[in-house]
Amino acid sequence: MVDTPVLPSLTFTVLAFAVYLVVRRVLREDPFRNVPGPKAESWTMGNLKQLFNSKGLPFHERLTDEFGGMAKVYGFFGDEQLYISDPHAIQAILGRQQDCFEETAVFLETNKLIFGPGLVATKGDLHKRQRKLASPMFSTAQLAKVTPTFYEIAEKLASVLSNEIAISESAEQTNEGGRAKRKGGVLDMSEWLSRVSLEMVGRAVLGYSFDPLDSKVNNPYTSAIKELIPTLFSFALVRQFTPFLVKLGPASFRRKLVEWMPSEKVQKVKEISDVMHEYAGRILKERREQQREPSVGDDPGERERPRNVISMLLKANEKARKEERMSDGELTGQMTVLIFGAQDTTSSALSRVIYLLSTHPEVQQSIRAELREAHQRRPSGDDDEERGNRRLDQETIMSLPWLDAVVKETLRMYPPVPFVRRSCIKETAIPYTPHSDSTSYSHQQTTSLRIPKGTTIFIGIQGMNRLEEVWGDDAKEWKPQRWMNDSAGGDMGEEERKSSNPPYKSSVKIPAAFCGMLSFLGGGRSCM
Repeated sequence: MVDTPVLPSLTFTVLAFAVYLVVRRVLREDPFRNVPGPKAESWTMGNLKQLFNSKGLPFHERLTDEFGGMAKVYGFFGDEQLYISDPHAIQAILGRQQDCFEETAVFLETNKLIFGPGLVATKGDLHKRQRKLASPMFSTAQLAKVTPTFYEIAEKLASVLSNEIAISESAEQTNEGGRAKRKGGVLDMSEWLSRVSLEMVGRAVLGYSFDPLDSKVNNPYTSAIKELIPTLFSFALVRQFTPFLVKLGPASFRRKLVEWMPSEKVQKVKEISDVMHEYAGRILKERREQQREPSVGDDPGERERPRNVISMLLKANEKARKEERMSDGELTGQMTVLIFGAQDTTSSALSRVIYLLSTHPEVQQSIRAELREAHQRRPSGDDDEERGNRRLDQETIMSLPWLDAVVKETLRMYPPVPFVRRSCIKETAIPYTPHSDSTSYSHQQTTSLRIPKGTTIFIGIQGMNRLEEVWGDDAKEWKPQRWMNDSAGGDMGEEERKSSNPPYKSSVKIPAAFCGMLSFLGGGRSCM
């Protein structure tokens, strides 16, 4: 075995972290002594194995169902943390008191190591500068420019799936008795939606094709993106020490430490990160060179209308003031974050929608009827024969009540990211409603809880999205009709539907929240 300085460094880091947590707990008061919560599985690990578990959603649901909107959980070495889904508390954390809370150091430093200095790895003025430059790229007008790309990929997927079903249905297998047995048309839609999501995001964000769909793909970047989440989850607890490890000497020394570390999982993450950065740098160079090339074709303004987000961002970056521009490192950081984040969440949401429609055939039929009617209303054009009259414009799609309701209700019930964490950077107090089994929510009294500096907080996105106090007694049911104002919703016009009463209690407003839900978070670090 090769002797390396890794183990002594890790041992010192763990011991220092343990001493810090124990001393902090001894010296400070216990402000959470009256907050209910589950027992720790162990003093050293607390509830972390239950919280950071790829199959751990039932535990997250139990926290809200059993202990209400404010629950106490335990981190390493008895560190008391909070799991919050109370709307009053979340309104304070993401709204008027957001300056007291920041992304955890674990989140920021891990993302910086893997993705580079992109939006999910920066804070303060640097984050605000990056967000100011990137946000316009995701406006409705800008996204409309990539809608034809989405159509092109969706139509190709439909064609490929039709062929796959035809091949599958025609294939025959011989069983042991020698009789022919039809295999049937069965497709793994989760795999297909993962592939199409990556292709859509790659084409829309980078202008780069990762997967032709109609043939097997062996792209290192594709493999890296797909393998990152499972690999990170496999050592989620080890990542909690990242903020301490990044302080061990200069970057070159830390790189050597990682290379020396005798862990296949750590080496896998290093390889994935290297591949993503290599491809991002190469694609960034190509897009920059494309923008410098003279326009070709009949339309001299074609060069002025980039069709992918990174090209738009490059153009905006060039026009920005020198002190507001992103460096190449920041740009590649945005690229890797956007591809990774958008692919995984899009794939998850699409898979859930397909599954729910398959288990709710009446809703599926309503969407089919709605789409057919929209196509019948569609005005004829010169390209009808070429496109088979399949493409609806963006405005029409956004106005379809059943489709809109299914997407919103799926995002409410099954947010792709079920929780996020925050660290309290300045002592404060937040309001919340204590859990009670005997009193209706409307009559419960709101109180406040002191949050000491250094407290780690879990924001339960799925928990708040399913609160009966916010969404009604059927909050835990997947019910698209709630977005359609009962039976009258389907007959309402788009403007009337938007101005009507929402399906949630709006007494508590989360800044920048999407339709009253937390699926895209809220506040200054909400999803763009």
